[in-house]
Amino acid sequence: MIEASGKDDQFFLDDGAEIAVIGGGPTGSFFTIFSLKMAKMVGKKLNVTIFEPKDFTKDGPAGCNRCGGVISELLVQTLAVEGINLPDSVVQKGINSYNLHTNHGSVYIATPAHEKTIATVYRGGGPKGIIGSGMESFDKFLLDTAVKEGAVHSPVRVDRIDYKNNRPVLFSQDQKVHEPDLVVGAFGVNSSTSKIFEDIGFGYKKPVTTTTAIAEIGFDSNIISEYFGNSIHFFLLPLKDIKFTAMIPKGTYVTLCILGKKLGVNAVEEFLGNPVVKNILPKNVKYELKCRCLPKMNIRAPKVPFADRVVMCGDAGSTRLFKDGMGAAYMMGKAAAKTAVFQGVSKQHFREHYYPAYKSLIIDNWFGAYLYTITDLYRTYKLLTKGMLQVVKDEQMDPDDPKRFSSILWDMFTGNERYKNIFNTAISLPMHLNIWREFVRILMGKGS
Repeated sequence: MIEASGKDDQFFLDDGAEIAVIGGGPTGSFFTIFSLKMAKMVGKKLNVTIFEPKDFTKDGPAGCNRCGGVISELLVQTLAVEGINLPDSVVQKGINSYNLHTNHGSVYIATPAHEKTIATVYRGGGPKGIIGSGMESFDKFLLDTAVKEGAVHSPVRVDRIDYKNNRPVLFSQDQKVHEPDLVVGAFGVNSSTSKIFEDIGFGYKKPVTTTTAIAEIGFDSNIISEYFGNSIHFFLLPLKDIKFTAMIPKGTYVTLCILGKKLGVNAVEEFLGNPVVKNILPKNVKYELKCRCLPKMNIRAPKVPFADRVVMCGDAGSTRLFKDGMGAAYMMGKAAAKTAVFQGVSKQHFREHYYPAYKSLIIDNWFGAYLYTITDLYRTYKLLTKGMLQVVKDEQMDPDDPKRFSSILWDMFTGNERYKNIFNTAISLPMHLNIWREFVRILMGKGS
């Protein structure tokens, strides 16, 4: 059992300190990149080892991290400021608009204020058979960046962590592989690794999750350019257990992401068979479902995310509800790195300097849960759906309109803005007056 400790010099990372990062996805790589950069700023050398057995150069399930792969323009810009520029081989598409589809019509929404486009990426090597097509995994790019900063990537799978002599000890197949000064849990919720951290005994419990559905739909690249262009297609349909669905164009594939709860093995076929969806898909064009999965998604953060010399980040800890997991990975990886390098690695250090960022995502997700409840109403009831569509169409046609509703929808689906900020926009009185005016027109038979 790990016992809590207050501030103490023994919990300060000295020159030559050892850090073990369990998980080489975005959170683990971001933590590593920033911890090494920050250590160099203060003239300190840290030895960081990333334990990640998955090979992100492999296509298909072997290298896949089971994610839609949409990066908000905010994160793209932030990474550029940090000196992390995504190469063309990583970015599959630049998204500058989306089409919203409902049971009562569709509407086109351009990027608000003509801001920088969203990037779509593959988290692993992409669908089976895509290797050699000039593309690169986002996760591999970040992991390689971490290694260039000075980290060591170990393909060893850590399967046990003991706590001896006041520090964690890592094992693989009963062989001791590392005895670090700090261990960082940066694994995904689809991994079984949470069990080894639960077994340490400091109170950590894996996040509450829901099951989503992802599939890769294969088309000819010309078909994707013609029918999808640089737009993501979002669907708000009154389907049981589905909150919303996105079709994301990437080269010769369209990634289908169905977000909801308790989705089953037939979720993809059932969705593709919906009349609204069939009307959007290219006519008389064959497509192939190259791969599919039912990944889990973190919807509630663990209450105890750290102990002395142990900290949990990203999907293993606190992340964004239903979207922008990579933005949360950046935020939490950097927050943990800043605490570890500049403050210390005791439970008290993490409580004072890391937990505020951790809790801020939890609070923001409360606003998100409320907004999704409102979204459920808009996709379920005809009056609300038709009113929403008409208000957005009016906004898109008026170049001088502030486009509040359009911005709300854009930010909700793309992850470009925090839920609390979206909520503040959503309570705009002028926007609600426009919505209620449209409701009245529809009830009087004058609306669309």
